[in-house]
Amino acid sequence: MRRCTHLLLIFILLAACSLVQPSRQMTVIAHPDGPLYAGDQVSFEVLTPTVKGGTNEGVSVTFEGRELGQADFAPFGIGGRIQATLWWVWDTRDLKPGNYSLTFTLLPENISESETFPLHPADQVPPPEPGATWVSTTTVCCILHYITGTAASRDIASLSQVVDDQSALVSAQLSSKLSDRIDIVFIPRVIGHGGFTLGSIYVSYLDDNYIGNDMAILFHHEFVHYYDDAWGGVYLPSILQEGLAVYLSGGHFKPEPLMPRAEAMVELNWYIPLTTLANDFYNQQHDIGYLEAGALIGYLVETYGWDGFNEFYRTIPEPINGQTNSAVIDTALRDHFGISFSDLETEFLTFLHSQTVTEQELTDLQMTLRFYDSVRRYQQVLDPSAYFLTAWLPDESVMSQRRIVADFLRRPRNWNNQLLEALLIRAHGEYFRGDYKDAETTLRWTNWVMDVISP
Repeated sequence: MRRCTHLLLIFILLAACSLVQPSRQMTVIAHPDGPLYAGDQVSFEVLTPTVKGGTNEGVSVTFEGRELGQADFAPFGIGGRIQATLWWVWDTRDLKPGNYSLTFTLLPENISESETFPLHPADQVPPPEPGATWVSTTTVCCILHYITGTAASRDIASLSQVVDDQSALVSAQLSSKLSDRIDIVFIPRVIGHGGFTLGSIYVSYLDDNYIGNDMAILFHHEFVHYYDDAWGGVYLPSILQEGLAVYLSGGHFKPEPLMPRAEAMVELNWYIPLTTLANDFYNQQHDIGYLEAGALIGYLVETYGWDGFNEFYRTIPEPINGQTNSAVIDTALRDHFGISFSDLETEFLTFLHSQTVTEQELTDLQMTLRFYDSVRRYQQVLDPSAYFLTAWLPDESVMSQRRIVADFLRRPRNWNNQLLEALLIRAHGEYFRGDYKDAETTLRWTNWVMDVISP
């Protein structure tokens, strides 16, 4: 009865929520997310289906007759979405609360559209933002950057130990040392799957983290990327970069036996052909792509030894004349090992078929996809700035110089965000405890809610 009451409440709330949005020629996304407050330094992402991108196509934004800035349309994020990104162009520090109209104009077409943005009173900014600042601390391996008043600030001593331990492990695995410390930025909101390496390492760290990151394996994965990039190579395809990080971390989101898990993937008919995965890695099913890539690296190392694999990996040639990644990898395989990419795939699949797969592995892999697919769907529907292909990740060093913390402290906190994040946190706990039936039920309700709010 209690569950039925809760579901009835959800239904009433959903029915009361207006889903009709006005038709717009441009989609304008303002940052920081959530309500804007007087005093914010505001950025904009502008998307439009009428613009395909190009050097002479862009957007201008004006306010009260004054141009705030221009930006060209260009690929953005891992997914390469075409958009114009206007970084912190609207400074509202001298404005009073109220509704303000800005005009966005496509260039050179001079097609304009106005957008109204409410600015709420500055004294209503939610904690811990008032008075929060960027600070840093130095460890053996790294410089940790975080915002005061956050979970990272509270736990910085234990986090310092974790990062030093994982950096040392990766350094030993790759027999590589760095001359400079690594910048690590702690974000007090969920972005993507919790970690990105973009010059600095960005890591989500918060108490109500619906991704539920295992911090040791997350840091290990990102450190592999950092050390790997520092070592370098002629050309490093994404399938091999991400596969190496999964392989050396012993799993993706958690420790896992890669080879049996990869065979479970085959038995469930989820295997992605290697050519497809190599040519368009990030647009494949995320969890299968990473698992398959990690198992592939494991097979290459087991077959040719670490030194043999590493020499092959570091000397893959640059693509020429529009070559695909699969063609480039094929050339490198023939040069180093005398086999084609197709031959490698045949041998790889034969090796996977020799693995023993338990019902537990099959069930756990199924739940992995159901959980993380639900997470990504939630982000696309209700927190698009968090979605990994188009994640909003401003440069922390610039934010620190401009004394901006809001872009990382704020996130959508409407009732539907809070409801779905609570369901995902519950499903994560059930899934990682092995309570698969309960997790399945929770995810079914989670996706039912999303079905209703995003038909």
